[in-house]
Amino acid sequence: MGRATLALEGDAGGVSGRRSGPGSMAARTLLLAIVLCIMGHAGGAVAQTAEELLESCRNEALAAAQRIDACTRLIAATNDEGVRAEGHLQRGILHELGSRGKAAVEDYTAAIALRPANPLAHFDRGNAYTQLGQLDLAVADYTQAIKLDPKEPDFFNNRGRAHDAKGQYDLAIADYTEAIRLDGSNAQPLFNRGHSYASKGDYRRAIVDFGLAMKLAPDDPDIYVARGAAYEVLGEVRAARADFTRAIEIDPDHEDAQEALNRLGP
Repeated sequence: MGRATLALEGDAGGVSGRRSGPGSMAARTLLLAIVLCIMGHAGGAVAQTAEELLESCRNEALAAAQRIDACTRLIAATNDEGVRAEGHLQRGILHELGSRGKAAVEDYTAAIALRPANPLAHFDRGNAYTQLGQLDLAVADYTQAIKLDPKEPDFFNNRGRAHDAKGQYDLAIADYTEAIRLDGSNAQPLFNRGHSYASKGDYRRAIVDFGLAMKLAPDDPDIYVARGAAYEVLGEVRAARADFTRAIEIDPDHEDAQEALNRLGP
């Protein structure tokens, strides 16, 4: 998705003062030329500064506090709505990563007000609402993001997670299924769909999905623990123990796998 092109107006500082004597027309013309030249250079400096701020705002190599400061100064420095929307979006992401959900929502809302057709802004605000536990608002934002870009699997996957958190497992499964159709190489929606199947008591389908997820992410211990738990509920202790053991082999400190093996006994 395209990023806004920076277009910034610069305010130039003026030059003032009095000359002794009347001064000639030639002198005034020369002075005016000098002033215009200074204004032109000042405007260029402001524009360059804004470009640097935009780069710093996006620069993942910088510390979060530095990036937030750059985004804040960028928002104040320009009237370009696309650039300001980008500043709010980037700052919102940083707030969200810092578990400042309310501040993230405020920034995403400002970005949406400036660029309402940007699906990423709705998606990101949905993530922030999910972080805050405001799941109805999260679903609404994910739905809007899907309307704007119906081919992005993450939009369906995250809406599925919100449905799952609300106990709406069939809606969650439908979203995960669409995410899988759009991108069959990602283990996450398969794992999530397996979780929803297990939550509604359909452990056999859950086991199938966990198995498919394992093929895509064979070194993820959480998938083995989830399938082991499904086997355990069905009374298939040997298969459950094998999955929990495999999880420990991948991650010897995996607490859930250790607890499960202790629960099953020798």
